[in-house]
Amino acid sequence: MTANIVIMQLAILAVVLESDLGRRKIGWFRVGRPVIGVAVIVPFFFTTPPIGGNDLLLQGASAVAGAALGLFSVCPLLVSVEYDPHWRRRWPRTSPAPGRPAAISRSGAGYATVWIAVTAARLGFAYGAQHIFPVELGTFLAAHHLSEAAVTNGFILLSVSMSLFRSLGLWVRGRTRLAQAGTVVAKESVVGAARLTGGAQ
Repeated sequence: MTANIVIMQLAILAVVLESDLGRRKIGWFRVGRPVIGVAVIVPFFFTTPPIGGNDLLLQGASAVAGAALGLFSVCPLLVSVEYDPHWRRRWPRTSPAPGRPAAISRSGAGYATVWIAVTAARLGFAYGAQHIFPVELGTFLAAHHLSEAAVTNGFILLSVSMSLFRSLGLWVRGRTRLAQAGTVVAKESVVGAARLTGGAQ
């Protein structure tokens, strides 16, 4: 794996951890940033998809695996999503602007561990493929009708898919939490109106 691919892997990890660790608002910028990043970065690294042998199968499996890992990384066990009726921006803290309702995610060591472990595994395999077991890997690829380009693309698809589906998972959970909160507020408003009407009578 080239140095550029390593840089891309580490860049994705840094962006995700900076965006998600702690208590953060689930907004359009946060969800859309990985999509924009992928659209800008991937064309520089992604080669023409090889279609011979089992190459397409490998690349497809990598994308599916990345999607599964991305969704798992934002599962309720690792990331909690709550409703904050008075969310305020972290900066500037002295801003007089009133808080606004928002879906908020909270993540910590478990979330970071998943992303760091997956990134380390990818980089570890890449290092091993070049310096520890290149002959064995070459034999495996030849035996299963796979190309080196498909392996490289598989790593890229795994990273990209994990990042995109992490964003999708956060967006869905955030929208669901806002909808649930809206339903509760609406019910409370109806009950309150009914009580006022009954009291007036």
